[in-house]
Amino acid sequence: MARGQYFEGKLGKCRGVNCDNCCCDDDQVEEWIVEYFAFHERIKDYLKSIGIGINYKGDRVEFKNCSDGKDCKFLKHSLNKDFDPRPIDCKIYPFVVDWDSIDFDKKIVSLYYWDDTCPLITEESITAEFKKEVEDIIKRDFSALFYGAIFSVKFMDKIKK
Repeated sequence: MARGQYFEGKLGKCRGVNCDNCCCDDDQVEEWIVEYFAFHERIKDYLKSIGIGINYKGDRVEFKNCSDGKDCKFLKHSLNKDFDPRPIDCKIYPFVVDWDSIDFDKKIVSLYYWDDTCPLITEESITAEFKKEVEDIIKRDFSALFYGAIFSVKFMDKIKK
């Protein structure tokens, strides 16, 4: 992420633009389809106009070409600078939601590490405070996605394959 971008979900020890690793993975960014996004062509047209690819996959949307690895197009071209428009997985990096195993009956979301190259994972630098922030992001964003439902978070200490 470039300097001056949103810090929600960004760890204090994150090296940001000084890190040699890339936090963005354009082949894996996906999110549950929000009704607003699904039915408003204007939003889709805008994202396409700034170069973000959109592919619908069942009940989810996959985003492609949303970053060059250091500069997020969701943030750079945001129409509302008071709101973080990134997909949930981007907000909670280096964690990722296991979208395939969400337990809607018990309202449990499992989070895995996104990759094993992030120095925060290899150096075991993820603090309890950051996990709490991630949990708050999940609860807030999942409540918006799923009509006020309150989900609990289960942190898995392994890489999502």
